[in-house]
Order: sequence, then structure tokens, then C-alpha cells
Amino acid sequence: MTVPVIDLSGFSEGDESHRARIASDVNEACRSIGFFSVVGHGVDPEIVETAHRTALEFFALPLADRMDAVVPEPSYPYGYRPFTAEALNKSIGGAGRPDLKETFNMGPLSAAPDSYSPASDSAERGVWAPTPWPSVMPELRTALEAYYQVMADLSATLMNTFAYALNLGSGWFEPFIDNHPSAMRLAYYPALEQPPEAEDLRAGAHTDYGTLTILRLDAEPGLQVQGADGNWADVSAPAGALVVNLGDLTQRWSNDRWRSTMHRVVVPEGHHDRARMTMPFFHNANWDALVECIVAEGEEPKHEPVRAGAYLMDKFRSTVE
Repeated sequence: MTVPVIDLSGFSEGDESHRARIASDVNEACRSIGFFSVVGHGVDPEIVETAHRTALEFFALPLADRMDAVVPEPSYPYGYRPFTAEALNKSIGGAGRPDLKETFNMGPLSAAPDSYSPASDSAERGVWAPTPWPSVMPELRTALEAYYQVMADLSATLMNTFAYALNLGSGWFEPFIDNHPSAMRLAYYPALEQPPEAEDLRAGAHTDYGTLTILRLDAEPGLQVQGADGNWADVSAPAGALVVNLGDLTQRWSNDRWRSTMHRVVVPEGHHDRARMTMPFFHNANWDALVECIVAEGEEPKHEPVRAGAYLMDKFRSTVE
């Protein structure tokens, strides 16, 4: 499946008719599939490639050096997780087998909000917890923090396109995302010595939890989305494009007009002996943001209001505990 390609060039500086055209394309993609790719996004390709190259060097380190940055306990959200330490399918109540991947997660660059205190809810302590970094590779932090920042900036632009597409007006989402505890992941899928069992996946079927995800899609196949008919289709995107998909919170906000689409990462036949790595950026609303359905006249809300941070951490912890 070639997801829709949307050119963001000039959205922030363009006139109302130009923004309206882009917003219309975003609305159609979010309504029909929940995935699209963006070009004209303004992200410096050197920052992207430096982060990707440095991340691959991290996963090439001896296991003992990677374990220097291991999560201190299973429910800790940031740091290194060894092979098969997570099962994403559990986030939707499934009983999927452990994912065939290693990960490194990093947390927010911003400081915790003024209302935060170490005595606050344990889930809130988790989302503002520091990221463990490998002492043998200080350049990893430099590269990933630069990538995180440009993804955060792009997310702000995308959230503004969402505001236009939902007819909410410019900046509607800004009070909900002005101190967002977003996270970034390195998902490394190592080469396998033999083809896996049919039920083994590199990432089990799941939806994402927050507002949106931005993904640098590598050349290796494997990412699939589930269509409305229940069938799975491979995802591809043009070179230099970044793939965007909606998370659960945006589907709730839109009162299900838009889709947080089920997706997974498979091991394509004949590709088990090839490693791959992706770098999803998971944008989230502020910890205490109240996500309530935006209803049109005559509509009823389809979901109860939720606090963004607690929803996020409950979903995450279901995959690792």
C-alpha cells in the first residue's frame, strides 16, 4: 500500500487557501486510512541520517555495552531492552508472542511541568524519568536529541494541520501539547538464523497510543497496515518522505472520524537474514491534557474523557509487565 503523499511545503507561511488544501488532504488520509507520508517537511536530512547511522552503531556494540543503558526495571519506559523483551500485541489485550526486536527508548527533552513532584503518581514519575545513556557511546545522545527536536517541531506543525482539518482553527491543540512528554524509539530487528514460526512477528499487531507517530521508513519491507476489510497490506513511501500515522488519542479527539490504524511488522519471506532498524517518534499530549471527543452538532461522544499521560503509561506498561 502506497500511503497518500502530502506536501507540507509552505503550510505555516502560506495563505488560507493553501493551508486549506493541505488540511483537506490530511483530513482525507486520516479519515480513510490513518496513515500518510509527508514531503516538504523541512527536516534536515543530515540530522536524520546521522541519527540513523549512530543508532546502528549502538546496536553493533557488544551486548555488555548495550546493557550499560538497560532499563532498571521492566516497567521503566526509557533505555535499552534486549531481544524479545516486549510484546506490543498485549497493548490491545492480545496474547501475542514476544516481538523479535531490541529497542532503545528515550524520553522528553523538556523539564517536567511545575505541578510535578517526585511524590506524584508513579506513572507520572515514569514518563518524566531520565533516559539511561550508554557511557561508552556519548555520541548516541547527541545524535538522538537532535533528531528528537526536529521531530517535535514537525509534530507541532502536523498538529496544526489537524486543527485546520477538523475545522478547529489555527493553534487549537497548542495548549494541550506545550509541554509534551513525547518519546522516541530505536527499533532494531536483528537478522535471524532461520525463518521464524508463522506466529512470530518483529512487532505484534497494535495501534499507537498518543497523538501521532512519525517514522523514518527504511528500505527493508515489513511494515503492514490493516485495511477496513481486515486484510494486511505492505506500506511504502517515497525516498526522503516521513511516514505519519495517528494514535489512539487523536482518534478519540476526533470522535472516531479519524482512524488509529492497526499495524505490525512482519518478517517477509526470504528476508529473515536481513537486519533492519526504524526510528519512530511518538508524539504525545501533555501529561494532564484532558482528551474529550470533539463532537459535531447532533453527535454524541463515543469515548469517555481520558487524561493523556495516564492513558499512555497504562498502554505501555501492558506490553512489558
